[in-house]
Amino acid sequence: MESLKIAFLSYTFGRNDYSTGKYGWHLAYELRKMNHDVDIFTTNLHVPKIGPFLLAFKHLFSKLQHYDIVHSNEGAGLFVSHPALLETYHHDYAQVPEFGHRFFNILENMECRKVKHIIVPSYASKDVLLGYGFPPEKISVIYHGVDEIFKEDKLIRKMMRSKLGLTKELVVINVGRFVKHKRQVDLIRALSGFSNVVLILVGNGPEEYRIKDTASKMGVKMLHFKNVSDIFLAGLYNAADVYVHTSTLEGFGLTILEAMSCGLPVIAYTTGDLEQIVGNAGHIVQIGDIESVRAGLFNLEIHSVRNEMRNLALAKSRDFSWSESMKKHSKVYSSVLNQI
Repeated sequence: MESLKIAFLSYTFGRNDYSTGKYGWHLAYELRKMNHDVDIFTTNLHVPKIGPFLLAFKHLFSKLQHYDIVHSNEGAGLFVSHPALLETYHHDYAQVPEFGHRFFNILENMECRKVKHIIVPSYASKDVLLGYGFPPEKISVIYHGVDEIFKEDKLIRKMMRSKLGLTKELVVINVGRFVKHKRQVDLIRALSGFSNVVLILVGNGPEEYRIKDTASKMGVKMLHFKNVSDIFLAGLYNAADVYVHTSTLEGFGLTILEAMSCGLPVIAYTTGDLEQIVGNAGHIVQIGDIESVRAGLFNLEIHSVRNEMRNLALAKSRDFSWSESMKKHSKVYSSVLNQI
């Protein structure tokens, strides 16, 4: 395929971003390796609920016609007009209770109706769009990959646990924004009563006080890190024993894949395509079923069980790569251009 000039519009952007900005970073990096010319348009500011709308409005009068492809992420191209405009739709914000998210969902659906093609990171996200009446031929499911930084390293594990003062504890980790639908409080409730467990939380957001207050009241030992590089995050994954994800809404669940790539078994609520992504490398439980989360943790306290699932997690994570993901993106671009 010949080199394309691509404009990528995204609310956030960056390798160390905890949200969809990480997807954009890898998209640009891999497409550039394929000799495509990629320009990034972003505010790179996390403004909850209205950030994508502000970025879209910023580009109301942008001159993007000299690009072969304009690829919008999460509604950032709402006011852009281009014959080869695509959108990546991650998940259904209508499921988030706050009015601001529901309003944004309406705006993003408006953009999805005008674009030439839609890319989604899971079949669950595709089903949402089909439910809104979008034709299946307009939607391509392309899974994310995993950064090569995230890999099992026993020496790093030993060094990081020593640095954190961890000895024989069972270490549970969770990574994500501190917002209501991520439900970190559910995780803390599930850990209540475990005498030899330490929780590592990575992230920040409006729910931080509630999360820390709940942990304090329930006697859950917690280590909190707000903003870390991917290199340091890989060290934290290696220091941990189990990844627990109590989010009620995911398009893909990238942090789960990162953790698996570092050898961590997973306990997660059933959302998105997590049953397919995790496979038999963990326990997928119903949303809100804290007792099943606890049962999964009791099971993974057994070293032999944890070690077996560790091997399954490592094997399963090898099914995902950013290079393969971007080859599929490139094929979508070719298909869109052939339709013009």
